[in-house]
Amino acid sequence: MTHNPFSRSLRARLVGATLSTAAIALTALVSLVALRSGQTLSEQGQEISRWSEAQLSGRLLSDAKLAAARLQMQREDVERRFATMAKRWDVSKAVFSGNTVAASELMRPALALADIDGVIAFDINLRALTADRVDAELLSANTALGRTTLASSLRAMMSRNDRDRSVGFVLTLHWDEALAGALAADESGSVADIFGQPLFDDFGEVIGGLVGYRILRPRETTLEAFSALSGRDVLILSGSRVLSSAGAEMPDAALGAPSRSGLQTVLGAEKVARCIPTEHDIRLCVAAPLRELDQIKDKVVGIGEESSRSLLTTLCVVAGLTLFLVAIVLLFLSNRITRPLVRITQTVSEVARGNWHVNVPDVSREDEVGDIARAVVVLEHSLAERDQLRDDVFRKNAILTQREVQLEEQNERFDAALNNMSQGLCMFGASGRLKVFNAQFLGIYGIAPETLGAGPTHAEVKAMAGLVDQFGQGRGVQGRVTTATLADGRCVEITVQPMADGGWVETHEDVTTSVIAQARITHLATHDALTGLPNRALLAERLAAAFSEHAQGGRPVAVICLDLDDFKGVNDTLGHPAGDDLLRQVGARLTALSPPGSTVARLGGDEFALVLSGSDLADGALRLAEEALAQLRRPFIIADQFVAADASLGIAVSSALDAEGDDLLRRADLALYVAKAEGGRRVRAFEPEMEERQHQRRWLERELRLAIDSGQIELHYQPLFELATNTVTGFEALARWHHPERGMISPGEFIPVAEATGLIDALGVYVLKTACAAAMQWPGTLRVAVNISPAQFREGNLDQLVEEVLRTTQLPSQRLELEITESVILNQDQATHDMLTRLRRLGVRFSMDDFGTGYSSLSSLNSFRFDKIKLDQSFVRNLMERDEAAAIVHVVAELGRSLKITTTAEGVETAEQLARLRASGFSEVQGYLLSRPIPAAGVAAFILAQNNLSAAA
Repeated sequence: MTHNPFSRSLRARLVGATLSTAAIALTALVSLVALRSGQTLSEQGQEISRWSEAQLSGRLLSDAKLAAARLQMQREDVERRFATMAKRWDVSKAVFSGNTVAASELMRPALALADIDGVIAFDINLRALTADRVDAELLSANTALGRTTLASSLRAMMSRNDRDRSVGFVLTLHWDEALAGALAADESGSVADIFGQPLFDDFGEVIGGLVGYRILRPRETTLEAFSALSGRDVLILSGSRVLSSAGAEMPDAALGAPSRSGLQTVLGAEKVARCIPTEHDIRLCVAAPLRELDQIKDKVVGIGEESSRSLLTTLCVVAGLTLFLVAIVLLFLSNRITRPLVRITQTVSEVARGNWHVNVPDVSREDEVGDIARAVVVLEHSLAERDQLRDDVFRKNAILTQREVQLEEQNERFDAALNNMSQGLCMFGASGRLKVFNAQFLGIYGIAPETLGAGPTHAEVKAMAGLVDQFGQGRGVQGRVTTATLADGRCVEITVQPMADGGWVETHEDVTTSVIAQARITHLATHDALTGLPNRALLAERLAAAFSEHAQGGRPVAVICLDLDDFKGVNDTLGHPAGDDLLRQVGARLTALSPPGSTVARLGGDEFALVLSGSDLADGALRLAEEALAQLRRPFIIADQFVAADASLGIAVSSALDAEGDDLLRRADLALYVAKAEGGRRVRAFEPEMEERQHQRRWLERELRLAIDSGQIELHYQPLFELATNTVTGFEALARWHHPERGMISPGEFIPVAEATGLIDALGVYVLKTACAAAMQWPGTLRVAVNISPAQFREGNLDQLVEEVLRTTQLPSQRLELEITESVILNQDQATHDMLTRLRRLGVRFSMDDFGTGYSSLSSLNSFRFDKIKLDQSFVRNLMERDEAAAIVHVVAELGRSLKITTTAEGVETAEQLARLRASGFSEVQGYLLSRPIPAAGVAAFILAQNNLSAAA
């Protein structure tokens, strides 16, 4: 291959262009660096000036904080020495000795050691007792003390201190006439530190307080030492007035406005200062000479200029060396590039002449030359493969023909599968036209095959299927799964699956049966199965929605809770089906009464609730509740019988302070509870006092539980006297509760709470065990009577409990008497009757308590054999005033004699009542006339005294 002049011209142009470009670029770089360096130095000068000012400001701030810390250390040291002086016993003795001369003589050397200017002592009533000066005006100090803040600090200090924990106070105050008068001082000054320490007597009680003061000096020793050590001037300023200074004398120093770094110029002096605030608008400033700022700035600027000169020199040397190296590298590279390019050019010319098998040089090189060589090789191979492609086309045509046959077979199988699907299917192309559908799709919507024509659009197909009203005219349904409701009420679930070519596939399934089932399940989950009314869950949702609207400024909300009275009687007499029918009719009447937009719900059992909203609910809800009460009193026809029903209703209306709907429902339920507690058959609106009573009841329940567990319940014993012999036959055990905070709590207050909460079982066990154990300590065969609540019969193990207590305490069963009310007999079932029978077999005696107050006391005596009947004290109380009461007393006495039952009259308080009962023939009496209930510890002494009286008689 001959030498080509093209290589020489290409090499020269490449080297020349590259070197020229490099030289221009390096020159421009050096010039730009020099220009930028100058600008940077100028900017740095300004920045350094600000930095220097900030550095000096930071140093002065640190010095100011250090000076303030040293002042604080001085104050703490003075406080510590003052506290040591206050704790000396001789100081307390001298202060309260009344000898002001001795006290001042004792305190004066101590004040010098503590570096205190003066001291004054006060007693516990803030009366000045003595001072460090004998001539101190103590009466004036008493008058001036009230005009300062010292009085409150002294009271607080003396109220919170004791001998083991002595805590004083330190105050920094402006020194004025009131403060000087309160401290009986004659010094002058501007600011003073006030130190207070308590004084104790020999028993460790606070008996007074000692107050010392130290006025800020014009030249504080601590600041002088700091100034000498740091070389700084220190000023303490109040406004523009110098209170104290250290270092250079600057009596009339004034500060200029602060800079951005916080520095202030000291006017009239070549200095700058940095200040920090302390108490009462007082500033502590540290000053330095202004030349210190210039020294910092000049030093940093000099370093920057030297660095810039060194940088420019280095750049010039590097630029020259770079040009030299670039020239050498270019000469070498040009020789490596131009020669291979000439060889490749010759090879391409051969290929262009039709020689496809020329050997291409430099194919293995890993640079652009190698890429060009490999491209030429590819070109050769492409031309060689062109002829081979012609042969491949004929072979592939034969393969395509075979595959068309296989595709026809697959289409037949696809049609069979498509038309045997349980779901309707249709496929739309990217243009939105129908391409595929099956028979199930036509059957679901009742579309005739011929009406589809050739490729109808998606909108046309929806119109035929009756889905236009469901999804509009848009392309495809919105979302992947959608349920549509057809005109005949059927529900169709439509699933859309997009395809890669822009089309989509839809599956249509008739889900009417499952939708109906789901709706039924949803209805059952939110409605009462018996009445069809909303249940508690749905009521909570609607109440929350109404309450949310009310919270956003909407209409108020009211809740009416309703509970049928004596519903159990309907179930017991007519049966549960009749009770269910009554609940359905009650729900229907309440629904008919309720205004539009309200909610009537059954909460469970015989309890209903109404949620109302409106502008006049306060009166409207009450009218509606009274109307509901009147409508429910109208007879119901159930099981071909007229059934009367009544109810109790509670009302609560929302207010601006309500937090949520549950609170409103709770208050309505509380009002309902109050209505039932007052006898039922009435309407009660919620009042705040109801909630307070409920809180009180819960408190009582919680405290009663603790009282039973901790043994706070005590038993007192009221004696029973036999009228025939005037002797004591036994004692009635009465529970007494002495609360550690509220004192005595009446049994009439805590017994109903115990019965309602189930605590009566634990209380009854405690009373029974304690009474039987106490009776074992009494002499003779005296009986003990224990009241049994009807609620204690609910567990069904009262007989086992009594038997266990008698066995544990070893009390003979005939000495135990159980007092029960007639309600136990009236409401007894077979289990209660068996329990009473077992107790009777044990030998336990029974007494009917509160006889005469029930509805069927005589029938109760016929149902169960009692050993004693106790006439209710209401008859004894009216014995002397009402003839009816006297007649009843006589009849009960005759009844006891006829049935051979002991008769007891309780509540005897006068001698006349006792005489009348004795004349009527009563067996026993008890009451305050004869004896009040006796604590357990006094029963033995009472029995002994009674035995002595009987022996003397």
